[in-house]
Amino acid sequence: MKDNSGGLLYIGKAVNLKSRVRSYFADTHIDRAQIPLMLKQLDHIDLIVTNNEAEALILEANLIRKHKPKYNIELRDDKHYPYLKVTVQEPFPRLLVVRRVEKDGARYFGPYTDVRAMRAMADFAKRIFRLRDCSKNITPQKQIRPCINYSMKQCGGACGDRISEDDYRQNINDLIRFLKGRRNDLVKELMERMAKASDSLRFEQAAFYRDQIRLIKDASRLQQVDLKLADTDCDVFGIVQGDREISLAVLHFREGLLMAGRNFLFKRSNWDFAPESRDHILLQFYMQEGQEIPSEVIMPDNVGFTESILQNWFHQQKSKADVIIPQKGTKKLLVMMAEKNAHSYLMRKVPPNAIKDVEDLQKVLNLPCLPNTIEAFDISNLGESFTVAGMVQFKSGLPNKSAYRRYKIKSVEGQNDFAMMMEVVSRRLRRLEEEGAPFPDLLLIDGGKGQLNAAIGALKNFDNPPFIASLAEKEETLFSPCIDEPLTLPPAHPARKLVVRVRDEVHRYALSYHRKIRGKQFGRSALENLPGIGKAKAKLLLIHFGSLNKLKDASVEEIAQVKGFSEESAAKLKEAIHSL
Repeated sequence: MKDNSGGLLYIGKAVNLKSRVRSYFADTHIDRAQIPLMLKQLDHIDLIVTNNEAEALILEANLIRKHKPKYNIELRDDKHYPYLKVTVQEPFPRLLVVRRVEKDGARYFGPYTDVRAMRAMADFAKRIFRLRDCSKNITPQKQIRPCINYSMKQCGGACGDRISEDDYRQNINDLIRFLKGRRNDLVKELMERMAKASDSLRFEQAAFYRDQIRLIKDASRLQQVDLKLADTDCDVFGIVQGDREISLAVLHFREGLLMAGRNFLFKRSNWDFAPESRDHILLQFYMQEGQEIPSEVIMPDNVGFTESILQNWFHQQKSKADVIIPQKGTKKLLVMMAEKNAHSYLMRKVPPNAIKDVEDLQKVLNLPCLPNTIEAFDISNLGESFTVAGMVQFKSGLPNKSAYRRYKIKSVEGQNDFAMMMEVVSRRLRRLEEEGAPFPDLLLIDGGKGQLNAAIGALKNFDNPPFIASLAEKEETLFSPCIDEPLTLPPAHPARKLVVRVRDEVHRYALSYHRKIRGKQFGRSALENLPGIGKAKAKLLLIHFGSLNKLKDASVEEIAQVKGFSEESAAKLKEAIHSL
């Protein structure tokens, strides 16, 4: 899809082109607001016909990597995490920690999300393979005295010609196998070298191989994940969807060891743009230079990846990788582990921003100003009894609990939710008016059109009343005089999540007050309903007589014997008790 200047807006694939293109024009796209924006820029559509769906997928991934269209998902690493760099282009390579991958002929491993573990592994590697840690330009013509690292057996002494270039290169090859996770094969080979050195009476060399084997096993224990996956090579993908961004984590396991993790972040608008076509994301990942394809690729379910299409692509790459979407067991636990990493990364990179939710609510309700202060009302009752209301306040999208208020319904008899809503809204605004306090920016009513109209009726008695909206519970539909039609936002929409949070909080608050009032009432003795009888006197009477029936049969003189009662008060009680 291109604009009038020929610039690329979006690249996609389709088995049924007519159906795919029609879908962009036949829907209102309330849940994908970026599509109408793109259609406004769209001038024409170019086509490339392929032999099959697999070819279309490969072409799609290549074109996205090359052109980076605005509305496609581009897979880019976060530059925040470090890599391990092996300078194989040098005669005596080094192991470095770097933040950027360059096309300089070196080998790169990572990125590593756990920086501490990465540095510990790098230290182990330098000790195991006795790598030089200096930046000296080493040439055969210029030899110098080795530093203290050589004396401590932490360096091969290349600068002092203590190790040949071939032997040092062998250590580098072993290092690369170590960093790639090929530990078992490396240990077996080192054991063979150790045996040969011992048979040849080169005991110092045999001890060197022995120490290497011990250090490799120690390093492996630091990276072992206890998931019963010994010797397994797999990449595990985990995806977490936020309000505005999508987080993708990839965990690389080699021979049962967690070698590295990578993280990617996409805009949710681009992710939601084409939910039926996300396979190109994995192709972009494995088309990256130097990206190894393991024996298993484990993916989560229901995120838009097509197992059969990806499996065919791996076979075309002459890879024996199996694409697995686990439903249970150890591999499902690995997916959950990757999802935890994706969630952690999302929370670090994009912490929850309540004010953006408020801005989104302003847009969907067409409000002229930001609803920074939102007050919500809910009625709670049990038939015609114990009728109360609750009000909660949210400031900048967050609860302001010091401003919460509770109301007992005073002017409405019977079960009339609309009249009750009018009462509590009027009482709240009247109180603010008397105190000279500003009205909230938005009133949110729990209910549908009826409750909304009742609250609007209350607003007519005030000058410059706040804006108002209501939220109906079944479909979570928004009603407001500020919008032409009722609005049902998709479940993941930030504005919907905000109003649902507010509605659930006021419902909880009103219900807790209702339960408190009801509990007090049910816990009262029937005697407490009589004039002049409080909780203490009712307790004394029941202790003295044992039951209400015995109290009814007692004479005035017997009642007067109870502490706190005179003959006069006993006579009044005797007269009133017959009403129970």
